[in-house]
Amino acid sequence: MIDGLKVTIPGEELRRQLEAQIQHHEQCAAHWAREQTRTSEDETEEAPLLPEHICRNETDRHLWRGEVLTFIRDHVEAAETYRLSLTDLEAGELLPRAPAWLIQDEYDERTRVGFALERYRERAGSHPV
Repeated sequence: MIDGLKVTIPGEELRRQLEAQIQHHEQCAAHWAREQTRTSEDETEEAPLLPEHICRNETDRHLWRGEVLTFIRDHVEAAETYRLSLTDLEAGELLPRAPAWLIQDEYDERTRVGFALERYRERAGSHPV
């Protein structure tokens, strides 16, 4: 009996899927590195200049994720079969990407909850005990 939702995947397929994600992060890192070098002459209404620190942080984030996935890929045995949980699939970025609108909705919800908690904390702190 298997406890929880598990996906069985051959090691060779797992390595291929991880490699695809690694390449995606390398491409994203290259994009953000190019964004850092853009000048005001390159700016358009559709592609405004972004602050350098944002571009640098995004470059670093994608490079790091690529390194993490490379480490995992290099330790997957191609001849073995792996049983992965939802957490494993998420950590390996093996699930399909969420649509942009859903990502935005989830961000908006987290932000809304965070603001509400901050307001509650401020109100609670302003009342004498």
